[in-house]
Amino acid sequence: MGRRAAFAAFLLVVFAGQSKANDFLDPIFATPIRNTPGAYVPPGSVLNAPVITPIGTKHGHTLFDVTPMGDAHDSIVTRHPDQYLTSQWECHAWITVDSLYWATRGSNAPPLVTTGPPFGGPGLDAAYGNPRTAVLLGDAMTINGMRPGVRVAGGFFLDGAKEWAIGYSGTFLGSRSENLEGGSDGTGIVNLPQFNSVFGVPIQTPVYVGYPGLTRGTVVASVQSSFAMATGELRRVAQSGTGYRFDLIGGYRYMHLGDSIATSFDVVSATIPGPASPRLMGEQSVRTRNVFNGADAGFQFSGRFGRRLTFDIRSTVAIGATTTEIDRSFTRSYIAGGPLGALVGVPIPPVGIPLIQTGGLTKETELAFVPQIGLKIGFEPIDHIRFTAGYDFVYWSRVRRAPEAFTGNDVVTDFWAQGLTAGFEFRY
Repeated sequence: MGRRAAFAAFLLVVFAGQSKANDFLDPIFATPIRNTPGAYVPPGSVLNAPVITPIGTKHGHTLFDVTPMGDAHDSIVTRHPDQYLTSQWECHAWITVDSLYWATRGSNAPPLVTTGPPFGGPGLDAAYGNPRTAVLLGDAMTINGMRPGVRVAGGFFLDGAKEWAIGYSGTFLGSRSENLEGGSDGTGIVNLPQFNSVFGVPIQTPVYVGYPGLTRGTVVASVQSSFAMATGELRRVAQSGTGYRFDLIGGYRYMHLGDSIATSFDVVSATIPGPASPRLMGEQSVRTRNVFNGADAGFQFSGRFGRRLTFDIRSTVAIGATTTEIDRSFTRSYIAGGPLGALVGVPIPPVGIPLIQTGGLTKETELAFVPQIGLKIGFEPIDHIRFTAGYDFVYWSRVRRAPEAFTGNDVVTDFWAQGLTAGFEFRY
């Protein structure tokens, strides 16, 4: 290559390096060749100037293929630059909004409310374990169905070479609950099984919200769960090339899992008229709050198929501490005075007598780890906009769930959330 040709190639490369990223979406031809993929210079043709074409990136820098001026002994076939360089990485910042449809690991709830036909008398009727007893809520894996959610993520590059970037992500799932509201007018049997430990042996005692000839009343029971997480991260490109980019990730992860389980009842006599009847009320509830804070590390591999199709594979593992708060409450109250007022003809107001009132807050902290993997497939109808669909799975090693703590046990278990994502990304 002569001095003039070398100087021309140098000027073109310098000019290319100072242009905006979008300028490299088309090849730079220093000789009049049609800017069309597949166009070629026939063998033996003479190039009056070098042909410079972007072919990829490395560590955030654009790479070029230079064909010098002079005799072209072989055919020169132009290559479509969109296969090598796209606006997927040639941007300053990005924001992503995903719609989620995820399932979460449920929790084993004890039998909360039961019913059944007479079978052996009070104490045995509608008792848990009785072959004729039907469980209305509980005695199964609960709050484990699909639920919608949303994830908002984004980030921006810290340098012009696109080597360093800061990212963030926030994931929120809608609350999942299972509820029961009912009662008995005194003609059917409705029971709240109670399990008490006597010398280490669980003893079942009934609370009959409804029992023929004895009681009538109402009952409310519920199980609820909520989940959210957030991350902040620093990315560093480790390798990039023709249509791909591999980033290392380090950062911070926060997660929250909240559960609650509760029952309440209001019971009066089935035979004594309303104002004169004694009244028994009670509630029992357990609420748990699991919070994870830890360091997150992993990678993201991004690439593309042709001009418009892209993919992202992401994997991280967080190690940190899970702090669990367990809040228990148990009350029983008896309201008297009604029967006495009816007997003496004096409107004596009912007097509440607390029979039992216990509860308290406990806290535990343990080491835990949280791996997460995700896959996204994208389609870019135009520059700066990408529509995506994918799948995510996240696992949490040590948590405590309210339904499993309802009977007083300290059960440590795991938690996972997984499901489909669909959204869009805007880059600028």
